[in-house]
Amino acid sequence: MSTHVSTAPGAEIANNHHEHNVAPVMEYVKAYFGLLGLMVLTILASQHDFGTMNNVIAMVIAMVKAVIVVLVFMQVKSGTKLVWLWAALGFIWFLLLFGILGDYQTRDWVRSPGWENPAPSSNTLQQEK
Repeated sequence: MSTHVSTAPGAEIANNHHEHNVAPVMEYVKAYFGLLGLMVLTILASQHDFGTMNNVIAMVIAMVKAVIVVLVFMQVKSGTKLVWLWAALGFIWFLLLFGILGDYQTRDWVRSPGWENPAPSSNTLQQEK
C-alpha cells in the first residue's frame, strides 16, 4: 500500500506533517531560575511601602513572569506568527483592561458634590445603641 504525499502549497497541513520544536533543557533551567529570581523580587517588593506605586510594581513583576511562562513553557517563542499574534492580543487585552478599570483608582482624586457619604445623624447613632 503506497501513500501519496502532495507537494501543493499548504499540503504539509493536509498531510499532517507537523514540525515539533523541542526546546533545550537549558532554556527551561534559565526560565526556572528567572522565575525564582522574580519570586524573590516579589517578596522583597511586598515588604516595602512604595505608596501608590505598590500595585504598579507588583503588576510589572507579574507581567514579566507571565511573559516568561508564555514564551518558554507555552512554546510561543518557537510558534508561528499566528500564535504570536494571539499571545500579543492577550497581553494587549490585559493592558486595556487595566487602562479601563484604572478609573476605580482615580475616583477619589476629584470630589463631586453629592457623592460623599452623608455624616451620621444623631438619630442614627441613637438607633444603633
